[in-house]
Amino acid sequence: MNKKALTFTATLLLLLTGCAMTEYKPVEITSVVNVPDQDQKELFKKTRQWFSQYFVSGESVIDYEDIESGTIIGNGIAKIGTDTFGLIDYKIKYNIRIDTKDNKFRALTKIVEHINNDGQRIYSVGYVDKERIADAEKHVNEIVKNIEEYVTNQKIDAKSDW
Repeated sequence: MNKKALTFTATLLLLLTGCAMTEYKPVEITSVVNVPDQDQKELFKKTRQWFSQYFVSGESVIDYEDIESGTIIGNGIAKIGTDTFGLIDYKIKYNIRIDTKDNKFRALTKIVEHINNDGQRIYSVGYVDKERIADAEKHVNEIVKNIEEYVTNQKIDAKSDW
């Protein structure tokens, strides 16, 4: 093997091992949020309202809801960043299930897939780096925090004369 080919091969191996890409496996995050002085039906209504305001694009939908069990299940797509040049949007597909009980709700979130959108096509990403996985998990935690803030700051008063 000549020196150029050997140098090229060694450089390529260093670059590939330095990227630390790993095959993506779905990540599940469970959060339980205490909401004092709110019964199950009130929490259900508030979380349902959150879904109505947060899931506003055709990419995010509610698949199931049952007020008796206190469960809402949705599937969403969220942008979590871009490449260095801002040409490729990094997105995640996720499922979120909210279970409500008196004084608390549980959010079960599963990051199902990482996808890229380069303006020409949308494609699944099988290998992602640790930073992108951390960004996805951070985004999901922000979603749950957003639900918590919405639920604790909303007052449902059917008797008000607005």
